[in-house]
Amino acid sequence: MENKNYMKGFVPYAIAAAVLSLCGGFTASVPTAISSAWNADSSLTFITLAYSLAAAAMAPIMGKLGGAIGRRKMLLAAMGLYTVGQALIAICPANIPLLLVFRFMVGIGAAGIAPVIMAYIMMEFPPEKMGQGFTIYMALSCGMVIFGPTLGGIVMALIGTADAWRIIMWICVALCVISFVLCAAMVRDNPNLPKGSMKGFDWAGAVFVLIMFGALVCVPTFGQQSGWVSSSTLISVAAAVVGLIILVFVEKKAASPILNGKFIFRKNFILPVLVLFLTQGLMTACLTEIIRFGYAIEKATIASVAMSIEYVGMAIGTIVLGPMSDKKEPKVVAAIALVFVAIGSAIMLLINETAGILSMGGALFFVGLGLGGNVTIFMKVALFGVAPTESSSASGTFNVFKDMCAPFGVAIFVPMFVTGMGAKAAAGMAVPAAATSALHSVAIVQLVCVAVGIVICFLLPSVRAKKEA
Repeated sequence: MENKNYMKGFVPYAIAAAVLSLCGGFTASVPTAISSAWNADSSLTFITLAYSLAAAAMAPIMGKLGGAIGRRKMLLAAMGLYTVGQALIAICPANIPLLLVFRFMVGIGAAGIAPVIMAYIMMEFPPEKMGQGFTIYMALSCGMVIFGPTLGGIVMALIGTADAWRIIMWICVALCVISFVLCAAMVRDNPNLPKGSMKGFDWAGAVFVLIMFGALVCVPTFGQQSGWVSSSTLISVAAAVVGLIILVFVEKKAASPILNGKFIFRKNFILPVLVLFLTQGLMTACLTEIIRFGYAIEKATIASVAMSIEYVGMAIGTIVLGPMSDKKEPKVVAAIALVFVAIGSAIMLLINETAGILSMGGALFFVGLGLGGNVTIFMKVALFGVAPTESSSASGTFNVFKDMCAPFGVAIFVPMFVTGMGAKAAAGMAVPAAATSALHSVAIVQLVCVAVGIVICFLLPSVRAKKEA
């Protein structure tokens, strides 16, 4: 039965998405501020990783749990955990292990919010409006991320004390409390949808999903910072492999597994995820490369402005290209979006030591434009045809793969740029010239990845044709 009031019902989910994104951007500089205030620079990696590990690795588990207890309970429980975690960080003494626990708690809350929002769009929006729903969700996320870091930086600069980050956290707590009250008053479960149950919940699968994905999330971080053959990286790889092997056997015996093989081993899921890994990491990687390049040629301010331009491009891509997947075949729209990414990478080949905002900003704008649209499109393709009882679980599974693309992209392309620049500088080339040459070399590799991604897009199933049939 079609829900004619789907937009009204989406309001509390939209509020949750906006607040989650705003707080994420608002607290972006908090880990650095804490490590500086507590003289714990060596712990910065773990402070950052505690949140991202939970937010990614717990997504499939929280998605499955949401399907079992219902969207309303899951949304409110996740928002409550997210809020309490922020408050505990605000009052946390100078104790790194305790801080890591609270950061992990906040990450779990975030992991529970995203899948339930995506599940609502899948189940309540009409099929021909699903792309529009994902567009609204991504637009809220992108828009808030643009404003969050700027507002947080302004507040911390105005306060100007070592504990200014605590004020930031309390502002986030206030926003979370307000949003929780609003959501509790408005969110409702659809009585026409089948109810889930905690009976036979896959607890063993949950444990090994956390171990496997948690270790996998650590690999690019440790690989980039400590080296790809360092003990920390190799231990993470080993834990991920062992966790995966055990998980396969555990899930085969589970009546309702956390990771559903029937959902994962489909062209609708595998091919979009493959394209995301080839291309989505370019967005963060290109941004980081341009920032480092800007410092190398003493144009850091221009590079920072270019960073904001990329986010603007991402927001426009989400709003303009995302809904096109409701009117045109999604795989065609996705390929067109990647053409914009290719244009951005090609512009990077034109950047040199005299580069200004036109070239640096133009490159990042087109990269953001294409990749912003593709996230929305691939959500629709990957989650197409999922049964109502599996909507939350499927959303969480897709979310964890989507979130891992950026760190892996950064771990591959940024060291490629830094190593290339260092090698050329060591060979006697001036630093600006070395940075330009390294940027061009990486841009060529990125163009190849985008070209492969475009080819894969045309191998995607024809979702629109199936829907109309």
